[in-house]
Amino acid sequence: MRTSSGSPRTAIIGSGIIGAALACALARRGARVTVLDEGIPANRATRGSFAWINAHRPEDAAYFALRLESMRLWRGLVGEIDGLPVRLGGALNWEGAEKIETLAKALDEGGNTARLVSRARIREMEPALAAPPEVAIDAPLEGVADPDRIAGALLVAAAAMGAEVRAPVTVTGIASANGRVTGVETGGGPVEAERVVVAAGKATSALLAAVDVPLPMKTPLGLLVRTAPVPRLSQRIFTSDELHVWQMDDGRLILGEDFGGSPVASDAERAETEERVLERARRAFGMAALSLDSSTVTGRPVPEDGYPAVGRVPGMDGLLVATMHSGVTLAPVMAREVAAMVLDDAEAGMLARYGVERFGGAA
Repeated sequence: MRTSSGSPRTAIIGSGIIGAALACALARRGARVTVLDEGIPANRATRGSFAWINAHRPEDAAYFALRLESMRLWRGLVGEIDGLPVRLGGALNWEGAEKIETLAKALDEGGNTARLVSRARIREMEPALAAPPEVAIDAPLEGVADPDRIAGALLVAAAAMGAEVRAPVTVTGIASANGRVTGVETGGGPVEAERVVVAAGKATSALLAAVDVPLPMKTPLGLLVRTAPVPRLSQRIFTSDELHVWQMDDGRLILGEDFGGSPVASDAERAETEERVLERARRAFGMAALSLDSSTVTGRPVPEDGYPAVGRVPGMDGLLVATMHSGVTLAPVMAREVAAMVLDDAEAGMLARYGVERFGGAA
């Protein structure tokens, strides 16, 4: 696809799932877009993610609706981009048994198709589980993205439509004049742009601080375990009070004590956690011969109140931000909405409550 000479030149800082999805959305519309990353593209927070695509927190109707819309968009992307490493195989959840009936009802009534299934039915659905729970929530619309390949696949699709990816390149600042961005300063020289989107994960806060915009963030570390490949156990995700698990296409299991991983403070604690998580998985699958392949300890980019920070940055025309936890779930809807802001000067719409201005700073 040829880019449109009339669209604003857009630089995206960060090539994780959010930056890659945005590059793809912009390039699809013929925009002139350059993605900048300081390391190997798509190689940090996304690779350390549990990569679960879901719509949870139905008690927050607006946020729940945002996640549902993004799930719908994921299904569309799977049909549009050949070989996209996404599997929408469903999930079984029996976390928090005392609230499971209420949660199933709220999920289903909110639009994330869900039903309660009995132990007998779970045995039929998932024969590899050694001790199925008495009851679980079956959520057939949920899925996973391959954390090793998903951002890279979106970048490849974006490049095929005209986007440019520059990496490794060190971003040293955001250039501006008279209250408007003019591009990005890098160790290799300036990159001119009329729009700059900061999608740099946990580095976003420092980049915005340099232009006097506060974005308080938490970056909790979480450990996830990967096993050596084993024969196929399931296409679904399993989530319980002790273990979250799903199996990649190459046969490896991704394991965590929850989807964010386990906090670790030392090498000894890391080794203990790896073995504890592996042992829980062995028991879950009837003492399956599971061994450690690798583990990741990743800092998750979480704005202080837990919600996304996305949209225009006040006080600086042409500067936008897009950073959040649950980036894998939210990537398609964030990309669509931010692309509309960049190319159409669209209002924030369903993203209005997630603007960075809620943290104070320039009006």
